[in-house]
Amino acid sequence: MKLKRRFLLWLTYLVFLACLLPAAIYIYKNPAYNFDMLGYMALVVKMDRPNTIAQIHDITYSSARQNIPLEEYKMLTETPSHRKKFETDPSEFSNILPNYIVKPLYIWLCWLFYKCGSSLPMTTVMPSIISYLVLGLFLFYWLRKYLQTVFAFAGAGLIMFSVFITAIARLSTPDCLSTLFLFVSIYFILEKRNLTLMSLFFLLAAFTRVDNIITCFFIISFLAFSKKWKIINRRQYFSMVAVLAIAYITIVLPVRQFGWSIFFYSNYAKHIDYSRDFSEPISILSYLSLVYSKLVTAFVSTHFTFFLFLSLLILFTKKFSLRTLSFDQTFLLVLAATGLFKFLLLPDLSDRFYLGFYLIIIMLLVRKFFPKLSIVGNEDR
Repeated sequence: MKLKRRFLLWLTYLVFLACLLPAAIYIYKNPAYNFDMLGYMALVVKMDRPNTIAQIHDITYSSARQNIPLEEYKMLTETPSHRKKFETDPSEFSNILPNYIVKPLYIWLCWLFYKCGSSLPMTTVMPSIISYLVLGLFLFYWLRKYLQTVFAFAGAGLIMFSVFITAIARLSTPDCLSTLFLFVSIYFILEKRNLTLMSLFFLLAAFTRVDNIITCFFIISFLAFSKKWKIINRRQYFSMVAVLAIAYITIVLPVRQFGWSIFFYSNYAKHIDYSRDFSEPISILSYLSLVYSKLVTAFVSTHFTFFLFLSLLILFTKKFSLRTLSFDQTFLLVLAATGLFKFLLLPDLSDRFYLGFYLIIIMLLVRKFFPKLSIVGNEDR
């Protein structure tokens, strides 16, 4: 009987994966062709055949012309107008590559798909598609701890087919892969309290997107210094911080070959806006103008406000008090503080940067409304 249940369980996961495959196939045939694709393509070329920046530039744009539909290629090189300088001037194109080289795990995966025969543009989409499928399976697995299998199946499917996820899976960016690692790492905090696996997936997230180190630091600091929810001792905390520091140095060290400082963000601030002259110092006024612009954009064209509403549902109690907050509610506030700090460094609230936070908010909401089901075993449902 136990063997039969296990077989049915694995069959359920395979059926769920099969349900996601049409979306994955659609994404494969209709990638977003976002501008970041060119930067990651260039770094794959650089890994495969170390050349001069002029040669890397030529191979990158030649491959883009050959493999990307004409209208999409024009969007990458002509709209907005400042993109033209990156197509025509290898040195200008070289200026933006440090923004991408600090995502080494994603680039390595792109290179692997390239060596397996994918075209250069498609190599940058494949990690997102694979991450999308694995993320869906893990979300289904986690939901089954709280919901009956049929509702977990439907819930996970509806979430994974939602535009705020499928749109990100179409991008040539490390964001879907980063979401997967961050989401799994939080599982080992909320469900298992396994510090070893939490740390492992934190590192994978950091090597996928260097700014994930900020998220990791905030979370482990909360777990170490919160009087009520302390689960990390001081020795473990300083060991984790040391590992994150080493990881940061390892990740950003390659930017020096482009003339950037190892502190990275001091140079990164000048390169947030591709339409400006990178050689000019960025003023406080222009930075604040960018912050305002991104805030307005977030309110009218992202899911940011909707997930703020879901966060309020998690925090809501009849007698709200900071002293009586549950672990999940306190953890949500830590995520909010992390998001605010990240926004100050990278003033952009695009969904792709916070997809991991969105999914964590969904799980916190599920845990709030179905607390008893988290205790009862779900293997036989």
